[in-house]
Formats: sequence, C-alpha cells, structure tokens
Amino acid sequence: MYRAAALILALVAVVLFAVRLGEEPVRALQKPEVRPAPEAFKKAGASGAKGGDAVGQNTDVGDLKIGDFEAPEHVPDYKVLEESPDRRDGARAMRLLIDTRSREEEHFVLIARDLKSRYSDYDAVTVEFTDTEDLLFYNDDPYTKDLLDYYGGALIFNTYDGVRYLGYIYGSPNTDGYYVRAAD
Repeated sequence: MYRAAALILALVAVVLFAVRLGEEPVRALQKPEVRPAPEAFKKAGASGAKGGDAVGQNTDVGDLKIGDFEAPEHVPDYKVLEESPDRRDGARAMRLLIDTRSREEEHFVLIARDLKSRYSDYDAVTVEFTDTEDLLFYNDDPYTKDLLDYYGGALIFNTYDGVRYLGYIYGSPNTDGYYVRAAD
C-alpha cells in the first residue's frame, strides 16, 4: 500500500513539474551572423585571382580546396613504397606507404605537406610512415609487409569530399588540410 501511495505521489510530482515547464514562454533563437569563408578555402582548379563565384553561394562544397598546397622548402628524405588508388562516394583517394628514417612528428608534418602538394589532384591521401633500413629487401608481398614497423601516419584532406572519405562527418578537423600523428 505504501508503495502504491509513493508511486502515485511521484507521478503527481512529475506531472506538476511538466505542467509548470509547459507554462513558461518559449524564447526565440537569435539568427546567427553569417560571414564569408576564410581565405584558406578556394574552389578546386581556381586560380589565385579574386572575384568570380562567391564561396558562400555554392551549395556543393565537396570540391572546395582546403589548406595550403605549397611544398615546404626543406623536406626529410623519403620514398614512396606503395601507391594504392581508391574511389568511394565520389572522392578520389590515394593510400601511400612511405619509407623514411625520420621518427619525429615535425618531420612527418613536412613530409605530409610535401605529399599534399604532390597529390593535390586527389580529394584525400592516407599515409603510413615506416622504415625499411633493417630489412634486407622490400617488395610489396604480404611477408615483407608484415615485417615493417609502423612509426606514424597522416590523413591529408584536399577537399570536402576527401574530408567525408576520411570519416569526418561533421567537417574538417582543421584548415591546414592534414592531420599527422607519430606513433608512441
């Protein structure tokens, strides 16, 4: 009996609370300020000339370029061991296996910026950094590939189609156009 009375009392309290919330006026939301896109974004294939179509009026943002595509002046030595093209959901992508003696994230960033410049025609590029110095030989067979150590990776996104290809469903993580991480 006490349980039933407690249950009825709790139900009455919830109903009163809901009714009280329902009586409060609804506040109108303020319209957000709309500003033009930053300079880092430009239409694919567009020259550096100003004018033309406004970026904010374009409904298909998939082909907008993200970040700077100039190669850095000094890049650590590296070699592309494997290139594997891919296409999914309208995005052209490239998967790369990079051989480098570098181990530091700063060096990986320089290599990623150089790769961003070299593979600017692709929407996205994924990179794995390894070092074949300790291997007697390397060819892309499964046995020698299993012997490689992983030292880090990079996700390079040149367009919004590439951002979606890489799995960023809420937009690009930054305006640089790449995300680099060294293995711990």
